[in-house]
Amino acid sequence: MKRKIRLQTKIGITLLISAVAMVALVYLFQIRLLEPMYEANKIKTVRLAADQIEQAMSDGTTAEEVYNVSMQNDLCVRVISDSGEDYTAGNMGCKLYHMDSVQLLEQIYNAQVNDNEYLDTVTDNDGDGPDAVTGVRSIILTRILEVNGTQSVLMVYANVTPVDATVSTLKTQLWYVALIIAALMVAVTVYMTKFIARPLNRITAAAKTLPEGRYEEATGTNEYAEAQDLNQTLAQAAVDIQKADKAKRDLIGNVSHDLRTPLTMISGYAELMQDFPDQNNQENLQTIIDESHRLTVLVNDLLDLSKLQGSQIELKYSDFDLDRMLQDELRKYEVYVAKEGFQITYQGCEGLQVHADEERIKQVFNNFMTNAINYSGKARQIEVRLSREGQMAHVEVQDHGEGIPEDKLKDIWDRYYKVDTTHVRAVQGSGIGLSIVKEILSLHQVPYGVRSKVNEGSTFWFELPLTGQKEAGSK
Repeated sequence: MKRKIRLQTKIGITLLISAVAMVALVYLFQIRLLEPMYEANKIKTVRLAADQIEQAMSDGTTAEEVYNVSMQNDLCVRVISDSGEDYTAGNMGCKLYHMDSVQLLEQIYNAQVNDNEYLDTVTDNDGDGPDAVTGVRSIILTRILEVNGTQSVLMVYANVTPVDATVSTLKTQLWYVALIIAALMVAVTVYMTKFIARPLNRITAAAKTLPEGRYEEATGTNEYAEAQDLNQTLAQAAVDIQKADKAKRDLIGNVSHDLRTPLTMISGYAELMQDFPDQNNQENLQTIIDESHRLTVLVNDLLDLSKLQGSQIELKYSDFDLDRMLQDELRKYEVYVAKEGFQITYQGCEGLQVHADEERIKQVFNNFMTNAINYSGKARQIEVRLSREGQMAHVEVQDHGEGIPEDKLKDIWDRYYKVDTTHVRAVQGSGIGLSIVKEILSLHQVPYGVRSKVNEGSTFWFELPLTGQKEAGSK
């Protein structure tokens, strides 16, 4: 298995990449793009100045505006009109004022063939002699105007100052900036590694005992909320593991007891009938059959629960009369009324057609009834009610036994959970009946639940969607 990268290393790499990206951006904008961006800004300034002068010419304030624009933007401006007027402003030594007639005509011609505007960017020498500066770039904008019936030529000149010295200075500064950023990133990496990874390392060390079902909350993990939440989650997981282990042990004990009892009865009666032929009667045979049936029910419950939780059972939906189904199932419990003195009452609601898996709903109802019989206590009174709640059929099975403490209600649906069996009938289930109910009703995606008060009994309920085929009426 490929070894995963450690958190400290990942933080360091992430910060290093961020630092390199930051330095690269500074290099790109401050060095590589400095000159083209500077030149583009100069061109924008020249065009804006030309627009301002053109507007001034329309307003009749040519000379004053030419001077103001040239001073504010460090430009040279020249306006030549066909009436012979020539406005100039700016450094009188600039190239614009020393053009001969051929150069002027070339600029004007280029403007005429380019929709009355021509932008010329040139590189030439600035001056003569040993002190001359070479490679000076300049921008000349030539625009042909017609203002108030007069045609004029507007020329704006800007010198593009060489940025080589500036770039050289920025490169030196960039080295210092890169070193400072690298140092900061190292410091931040060390700090974040210590701040983030230290609580996680403590939690990891403490979590190594989790498979054993114990977890001592790591100290010093409250430096940030995520670590504290993880610590608390693992602590709760340890509690859940302990509960699951206990539940499994309880299941083994319960199932072993429930298997041993009928097996003992079957073995005992079979040996009795073998040793004493006169005991080979219908009553003893019925006892063996009944105990065999108990074993079958228990094994089937275990298999059903395993299949339900493994999503191996597919529901077979159909429309059926829920009222009639409940009445048919209740006939199975008449033996408890006749032999054990139970009082089982039913309040139905005719014509409630529901859409569900009928066999699985029977299984749910019978588990509720078995639970009610086992936990009905001395009262031995069970009430079954069916009613309509909006577009749902509502079924309740109520006993008047010991009830369930409020803090235990959430646990009764667990796979291995079994309420304290004090004051419970001798015939006990495996503790998985309600887990089967939970899985079946969850597959149906319908509401279910329990209401209970200690010493007053419990009411288990579930709901099923109506098909709407018949109008329901109470009976």
